[in-house]
Amino acid sequence: MRYLLLVFGFLFLKIGFAQVLEGTIVDAKTGEPIPYAQVYCLELHNGTTSDEDGFWKLEQVLSGKFSLQFSAVGYESRLINVEKTESSLQIKLEGAHINLDEVIVSTSVSNLQRFNTSPVDARKLSELNNIQQSTLIEALSNIPGVYNLSTGNGISKPVIRGLSGMRVLTVQNGLRIENQQWGGDHGFALNELGVNKVEVIKGPSSLIYGADALGGVIYVEDEPYANANENVIEASTKFESNSMASINSLSYKTSKNHLRFSVHGGYFNRADYRIPGNKFVANSRNSGSSLKAAVGYHKNNWITNLRYQFLNSVIGLPGHTHDSVFVTEDFLTNNQRRSYTIPSQNITNHLALWENKFYFNKSNVVAQVGFTSNRLQEFEEKITIPGIDMTLTNYTYSLRWNYQINDYFELVAGTQGMIQQSQNAPAALDILITNSSFSDAGAYSLIVGSYKLWNFKAGARYDQRTVATLKGLDFQKQFEGLNYALGVARSSRNFTGRLNVSSGFRPPHISEILANGVHHGSTRFLIGDLNLAAERATQIDLYLAAHGEHLEIIVNPFVNIINNFIYQDPSNQFINGYQVFNFQQTNAVLSGGDIAFHYHPHLAHWLHLESNFSMLQTQDEFGNPLPQIPQNRINNTVKVDLNSKNNFKINTLSLQYAYYFNQNNVSAFETPTQAFSLLNLGVVGSFDKTQKLEFSFGINNLLNESYIDHLSRLKPYLINNPGRNFYLKLNYLISKTKVKV
Repeated sequence: MRYLLLVFGFLFLKIGFAQVLEGTIVDAKTGEPIPYAQVYCLELHNGTTSDEDGFWKLEQVLSGKFSLQFSAVGYESRLINVEKTESSLQIKLEGAHINLDEVIVSTSVSNLQRFNTSPVDARKLSELNNIQQSTLIEALSNIPGVYNLSTGNGISKPVIRGLSGMRVLTVQNGLRIENQQWGGDHGFALNELGVNKVEVIKGPSSLIYGADALGGVIYVEDEPYANANENVIEASTKFESNSMASINSLSYKTSKNHLRFSVHGGYFNRADYRIPGNKFVANSRNSGSSLKAAVGYHKNNWITNLRYQFLNSVIGLPGHTHDSVFVTEDFLTNNQRRSYTIPSQNITNHLALWENKFYFNKSNVVAQVGFTSNRLQEFEEKITIPGIDMTLTNYTYSLRWNYQINDYFELVAGTQGMIQQSQNAPAALDILITNSSFSDAGAYSLIVGSYKLWNFKAGARYDQRTVATLKGLDFQKQFEGLNYALGVARSSRNFTGRLNVSSGFRPPHISEILANGVHHGSTRFLIGDLNLAAERATQIDLYLAAHGEHLEIIVNPFVNIINNFIYQDPSNQFINGYQVFNFQQTNAVLSGGDIAFHYHPHLAHWLHLESNFSMLQTQDEFGNPLPQIPQNRINNTVKVDLNSKNNFKINTLSLQYAYYFNQNNVSAFETPTQAFSLLNLGVVGSFDKTQKLEFSFGINNLLNESYIDHLSRLKPYLINNPGRNFYLKLNYLISKTKVKV
C-alpha cells in the first residue's frame, strides 16, 4: 500500500492544467445540427447533451488524452480520442437505421464493439429490458450464447457457451466478485440496481482477468454519474403477478465541477411462484435489499472513484430435501406464501473498490484495490442455528499501464493479484469445504494495433495460484499458468470480420480437491481428488458480419478445447442413501456458434425484425456429452417503434418468440429435456411529453406454457418453471436541475 501511495504521489506531481472543451454535432451528409445528442466522457463517467443547435460544452475536462463518445438516435456512434491542446470540435455523425455499437470497456483498450478484436457482446440494460425479466441473468439470457442456470426465480447463474460456476468470472467496474460460486445453489452476486450496461466476453479471458476466466466474463458497468453540473433524483417500482413481487428503487446523482456522487437504494420481495395448473412451488419466495454508492473526483489529469455496495437477500430453497426418496407433490402447495421459513439462505455481500487513473499525452495508468465479503448462511433444520455458515473474503489489486507507441501501436502491461480466505463459523453444523486460502499473482503484456480498416492484438500472461487449508488437513499446492491471446479484425461500413485465438486456465477449487460428504443442494455424496490438475482451454472464435443500410447478418462459430476438464462422475456406490459422485478429469471439446440477423425495412422504418440462433455441441475424450449443456435455441423478436405525440406515448412494442429444441445429448446422470416455446410481450412508453413518468408493461410466458428448462436445478424433482407473468414497471424522474457553479 505504501508503494502504491508513492506511485500516486509521483504521478500527481506531473499534473497539468484543466481546460474547457466545446463543439457542435452535425449530420455528416447534410451539415444540419443534431439536437439533444449525447456527449459522454468514458474516463469521467458523465458528460452532457447538445442543445437545439447541436452545440455542447464540457468544463473541467482532463488535461491529458481522453475519450469522448458521441451518439444520437438514428446515427452511428463515434468514439474519438481528444488531445489536451484541443478546445473546439465539430463532430459529424453518419446516419444509420441499424446501430448496435456499444463502447467496450471490459478489454484493455476501449473501442466501439464493431472495431473490437475480442469476442464481446455488449448490451444496455434498457435494451435488454424492452421485455422485462425477473432477474438480471434472465435478461442476459437474451444474448446469443448466454443461458440461465436457475433454482426457481431466487437463484440464477450465468452460463456462457455451456460453461458456468467457477469457469465464468463476474466483474463490476473492474472489481472481481467472489460469492462461493463453486456451489450449484449459490446464485449471481449482483442485481439490476444502478446497472447501466453488461458486457459478455465469450470464451477464455485469462490474458486480462487471470485464473478462472476459462469460459468467459460477465462485466457489469454501473450507471454513469449525472451530467456535468446537474442533480438527478429518480424512483422506480415494479410489480409481477406470478410471484406477487414488488421491486423498488430510489436514486440520487449529482455532479458539480470536479466532484461527482451517486447513491442507489433498492428492495424486493417475492412470494412463491405459480406454475401452470395454479399450483405454487413451496418455499420459492425470496426478498432482499441493496445499497450502492459512488463518489468520483478529478483534478487535471487525475481521476479517483470510490465505490461501495451492500446486498442482503433471504432466499427460499425449493426442492431442497434430505430424503433420498421423494415425489414432486412434496414440493408444491395450493397456497402462495411469502413469510420466512426454512430451508433458506441468508446472504450478505459487501463490495468496495478504490480506483485511481492518471492520463498523460501518450500514456495512462489505472490502479485499483478492492475488497469483497460474502457470508452465506443456510438454515436447514433449525431457524436460529445455521447448518452452513461460511464467509469468503477477497482482497484484490491491479495496476495497468497503457502507452501509445505511435499512431498505430499501443502497449499495455499490467499486474493483478488477490488474497482470498474461506472460513466456517464455529457454530455451523455442517462443513461443506474446509477453511482455506488462495493467493494469486499475475503479470501480462500485449500489443494493440490499428491500421486503416484493420485492428489487431497479441499478448501473453503468467499466473501463479497457491491453494492451502487453514486448519485441520495439511494441504498446500501451487498451480501455474501461461496464457496468450491473438486477435485480428477488419471492419468497414459494410463488413466486419474477426478471428480470435485465446487460452485460459482454472486451478481446481478446494471443494473439488477435498470434497468428502453430502451436498444436499445436489443430493449427492461428493468425493474429491488430491491430484487434480488445472484445467486448460484454447478457443478459436470467428466472427463475420455484413452491415447493410437496412439489414445486418452475423455468423459467429467457435470451438473451445479444454484439457483436464473437471466433472462429477457418478458411481454405483451409495452412502446413507445418496449416490456417490467422484471428481474426475477428462479432455473436452465444446463447439457451436451463433447466427443472427436484424432487418429494418426501408418502407417501414418503424419495424425491426431480429432473430438469433444459438447452437452448442459437447463431448469428452470418450465421445460422451458433458453435463448441464443448454438446449439449442432460436430467439425471434418483432419490435415496433411508435412515435406517438400524445400525452400517453408508446415508444416501443415488442413481441418475442423463443423456441428451445429437444436436448437429447445428455450425460450419464441426466435425463433428456423436451422442446418448448415461450411467447413474451412488452410495451415501453411514457405518460406525458416530458417523459418524466415512463412505464413498461408486458406478459412473460403469454400462453402459460408448462415446461422445464434443461438448466433448471429443479428438473430432477419435475418442478416446472414459472407460468404466465404480468408485469408493470414505473420510472419517475422526480427532479432534474442544473447546479449553480
